[in-house]
Amino acid sequence: MKEHNISAAIVVKFILRILIGAFFITTAILKLLSLDSFEIYIYSFNIFSFNLCAIIARLVIAAELLVGAFLIAKILYKPTWWLTLLMLVGFTFFLVYVAIFRQDSNCHCMGDLVELNPAYSIIKNLITIVLLFFIRKEEDYQFKGKKAVGIVLAVLALGVPFILFPTDATYNLFKKSDNNVNEKSFEQFMQDSVAQSLNIQEGNYVLGYLASGCKYCKLSAKKINTMVENNQLDTNKVVFIIWGGDESIQKFKEETDATHFRYAKISPIEAIQLVSGQFPTYVLVKDGKPVEAMDIRGLNDNKIRSFLIE
Repeated sequence: MKEHNISAAIVVKFILRILIGAFFITTAILKLLSLDSFEIYIYSFNIFSFNLCAIIARLVIAAELLVGAFLIAKILYKPTWWLTLLMLVGFTFFLVYVAIFRQDSNCHCMGDLVELNPAYSIIKNLITIVLLFFIRKEEDYQFKGKKAVGIVLAVLALGVPFILFPTDATYNLFKKSDNNVNEKSFEQFMQDSVAQSLNIQEGNYVLGYLASGCKYCKLSAKKINTMVENNQLDTNKVVFIIWGGDESIQKFKEETDATHFRYAKISPIEAIQLVSGQFPTYVLVKDGKPVEAMDIRGLNDNKIRSFLIE
């Protein structure tokens, strides 16, 4: 009977360890699948620059992948167990702050696919911490090639978020500096009634050419919205030139929370001609002339700030 109880305890601990490890890997993958939103969420706390927030987001994902894999493989088990506990405690304190001082409907702990508010995420973490103590007294697996496996897992944990999902800064290092703006079409646009009504012929402005149903256009709107809020920039200096039906445009505003910018409706044909069909495209305009065009990856908080307060 005693042997049976010991065997049952071993099986339960094995299952718990696999589940906790798999859970960390799953949360990391879910964050990767909505990495842009996770970056913007971290940036919304207005502590670090966007580029640094992009690195922090990937480090969090890498840490989750690493502890998940090391728990399952029982490599460096005791340090991994402590690291897992510290991560859970740290995340929990962070979520307590979020729950008290912010009204976030999604803390992005499990990405956009599984929305979880801070309160439920705190409960999730507390349950995981309790379960973690059931598997505290475990030892490393001893197997041939263990060190090599550990190195491979560590490289993969860092490589997946940083190499397969490069930061915007890394992406821009290798991106061709093509100007997507058709200068002739842009000149015509600046002379028509839409641009005239916006009064953007003098001064510095950011014009975003967007499609209301475009996923990346919505992400870019959230991104620039957070940049403007964090840097306390003049919202009048950012104009969204958007095409789509009225209902779709209204939905765009609601989903992005970018309601305080100026909007101007444009025909899809004209929009496609202006930016060679590449949406979103943001154009820095100085005294009615295009200075620089950038896509969602090219949006840089320092560049936007310095241009608009110039």
